[in-house]
Amino acid sequence: MQPALEPLDTAVLQLIAEEPRAGVREYARRLGVARATVQARVDKLQRLGVLISWRPQFDPAAMGYAGLAYVRLQLAQGKLEQTLAGLSRIPEVIEANAVAGDADLLCRVVAKDNAGLEDVLQQIIAVDGVERTSTEVVLSRRLMPRISPLIRKMHDELRG
Repeated sequence: MQPALEPLDTAVLQLIAEEPRAGVREYARRLGVARATVQARVDKLQRLGVLISWRPQFDPAAMGYAGLAYVRLQLAQGKLEQTLAGLSRIPEVIEANAVAGDADLLCRVVAKDNAGLEDVLQQIIAVDGVERTSTEVVLSRRLMPRISPLIRKMHDELRG
C-alpha cells in the first residue's frame, strides 16, 4: 500500500535526503512554511514508515574494508532463522536479504582484502543451514546507494 504523500511531504524528504543535519528550522526557511508545519510532516513521514532512520551513513572502504562482495546463499529447508542468527555473528556481513530465484539469501559482505574475503566466506560456509554459496566480487562502485532521484520523481508526479 502506498502512503498518502503530498508535494510538501516529498519536498521535506528531498531536503532531509540532501542535508539531514540542516534541521527542521532550516527546512522550513527553505520551503517558506512554518517550522511546526515541517515538524508535522516529519512526524507524519515517520509514522507512515517512510522516514525510518536518522542514522549516519558510513563507508566501509574508508574504514579499511575496501573489499566488497555479494554472496548468494542457498539454505537448507527450514533453517532461515537459524542461518540468519549465525550470519549476524559475522561483523563483515553487513546486509542480508531474502530473495526469490536461485538463492535464498543475498548478503553484502565487506573485507579488508582478498585474504580477508576468503576468511569471511569460510565463516559463512560454516554457518549452520548454509548449503551452497556463490560470490560476486565488486570491482568498483559506480553508483552509490541513493534515494534523491526517486524522491524527485515522486514529487514531480504528485505535482502533476
